Amino acid sequence: MNFLKRNALKFLEEAQESFKKEDYAFAMLFVEQAVQLALKYLLAKRFGDFPRSHSLKLLFELTGDDELMTFYRENVDLIREIELAYIASRYTDVEYTKVVVERALQLAERLMEMIG
Repeated sequence: MNFLKRNALKFLEEAQESFKKEDYAFAMLFVEQAVQLALKYLLAKRFGDFPRSHSLKLLFELTGDDELMTFYRENVDLIREIELAYIASRYTDVEYTKVVVERALQLAERLMEMIG
């Protein structure tokens, strides 16, 4: 399941590149994919499989990890914004500010550090 972690890191790199290009909608989409795949990697590593869900809330809950749930609760508003980007950045004309995307990138980077 290491491919999930590799792909999460690739999406994080793409998010950083899109951020540099000021393409904030794609940066948010890529952040969402990085977070989603990082959590699925952790679930696969711990339990041998992962759900076919895009819900970040559900993925955090399924980890059963107190530290990750604390992280989720402390960042719930930003995580919801990231989760909405999965649909919004593809199918609507949504705009994100530099500040929001920068915070989302920082969150994704912290999550990757936590997962290891």
